[in-house]
Amino acid sequence: METKTSKAISLLHSGYLKEALAIFSTFRMCFTKEERRTLKIAYECLSGNAGFYRQLGIDTSAEIEKCRSILLSKYQRINKLNKV
Repeated sequence: METKTSKAISLLHSGYLKEALAIFSTFRMCFTKEERRTLKIAYECLSGNAGFYRQLGIDTSAEIEKCRSILLSKYQRINKLNKV
């Protein structure tokens, strides 16, 4: 049985960041409050609401890159362990 985490990791490594964020942004554990905020902002930016966040003064491309680095730092390690 495939878990939400394994499906999200698979989507992330396949290059489907928006779809992976749809799952990761609902996680409450494993992420700090600031990391969860970054994940939600990045997901909403990729879903077409980037203009709203730009009006608030948030650099949307920086948030997306920050999100990508958070996910890769946490889940790339797990993917490498599973391949061994």
